[in-house]
Amino acid sequence: LTDSLELAQQQINLVAGKVSTIQLDIMDGEFVDNITFTPVDAQTLDWKGLSIDVHLQTVDPINDVVECQELQGMRTIIAQVERMSSQVEFIKHVKSFGWRVGLSVDLYTPLSAMNEESWKNIDVVQIMTIHAGFQGEEFEEGALEKIRQAKQKKGEGGLSLELSVDGGIRPETARLCLEAGVESLAAGSFLWKAHDFDNALR
Repeated sequence: LTDSLELAQQQINLVAGKVSTIQLDIMDGEFVDNITFTPVDAQTLDWKGLSIDVHLQTVDPINDVVECQELQGMRTIIAQVERMSSQVEFIKHVKSFGWRVGLSVDLYTPLSAMNEESWKNIDVVQIMTIHAGFQGEEFEEGALEKIRQAKQKKGEGGLSLELSVDGGIRPETARLCLEAGVESLAAGSFLWKAHDFDNALR
């Protein structure tokens, strides 16, 4: 745990002043095999004034929301829909804290897994272009069609939500996603493994 928190602090220090928002992945070892630290553990980090978007890759994520309230800079909670007991209750619960709320669909989860009511009440739709759970996996171009579908649904419904994408993001895939209609990109391993961070970020 100490090692992972130290690594997180190094990464925060690296991006401070260069980006406005950082996405913190929380995994429980049950929804996905990987385990990260909890939002409570993350309270010990110095977030350097960054806004925080938390991505919950957990079983019934409504149970993890309350743990995020002590994080300085909380902006958004995004959670996977696949093992969520109630999208309506989850959305309502997150909004009760005054945060933005988002739903994320895994690589092979169709957009139809999101309730029609959810589309009208969320701030972010996040489309996974890898399987949720681990960084460094290969981008799946098949997810681009899902991005186009989400953009079309957003336009037809006159929705003000943000289309986001997570997984395998590097310059080439970022371009594909932007062309398909996304507005924000969650980049991980491409940046962390870069020899020249500032250049990779540019």
